Amino acid sequence: MIENDDIREKGYLHETFRLFHNTDILGIDTPAHFHSFYKVTFVRYGRGSYMIDGRTYDIQSGDIVLVGINVPHRPVFEAGELYDRYTVYISSALLEKFDTPDCHISEIFSSTSANVIRPDRKNADRFIKMFERIETEKQSGSFGASLASEMGVLWFLIEAARCRQGSLQVPLENSEDDRMLAILRAVNESLGSRISLPELAERFDMDTDDMKASFQEAFGCPLEEYITSRALTRAREMIMQGTAPAEACYACGYKNISEFTESYRKKFGSAPKCPGKEETGEALSVFFPD
Repeated sequence: MIENDDIREKGYLHETFRLFHNTDILGIDTPAHFHSFYKVTFVRYGRGSYMIDGRTYDIQSGDIVLVGINVPHRPVFEAGELYDRYTVYISSALLEKFDTPDCHISEIFSSTSANVIRPDRKNADRFIKMFERIETEKQSGSFGASLASEMGVLWFLIEAARCRQGSLQVPLENSEDDRMLAILRAVNESLGSRISLPELAERFDMDTDDMKASFQEAFGCPLEEYITSRALTRAREMIMQGTAPAEACYACGYKNISEFTESYRKKFGSAPKCPGKEETGEALSVFFPD
């Protein structure tokens, strides 16, 4: 059960992506938090759990953990056990740059999908080699190193998405159904209707003010703010995948396009607009051909 955790924005990203390789035995138990960029963790070795958007997953060696923009998450790994992982922070600009009409790479982070993929041993070993190659390119300073490392990150995401298509994804673990996590999940499952606070309170047999106070205490942000943030984040996912802004507006519970546009601009800094369909360059298959 999460108690007195603050969902705060953590980390920063000024490049198109940042790659970290960390190994420790000190354990990880951070408060729930979120980022303004995409995050991938490849667990080279370790065992623990990950709460992502109100859902909890058991994690083991070889797992790929996917966290979208503004999505609350909390890793827990016990002290005394080896935890070796690659972590990549990825900017939305990088994914948008290589988006094509038939391949929206950001879909792999969609809040409607499972957030953890479990490749088989052969693919897990191949992913380790891919990260080693990205790391080498990033640090080499050779001609085209920046582009080559970016293409490596994109190729990894494509291969991870193919693993997901092959049904190699981790089942949801619901061993501990904390009420605040249940409320958070209910919000995420009701984005199309923008569930109201009275409806939530009635569903969970709580006083509205008590529910708001408990959510604020548990996650460090107002419940109304969280509902709005998740609706807008989902709308942005849809728009980047080619959905018309007006359609995304109504699909995420907004009744007024002007209100939606104003809220969207305030959160993301620009009006909702589908990405262009111009060509994005040569195919990525030249990278990691094996």
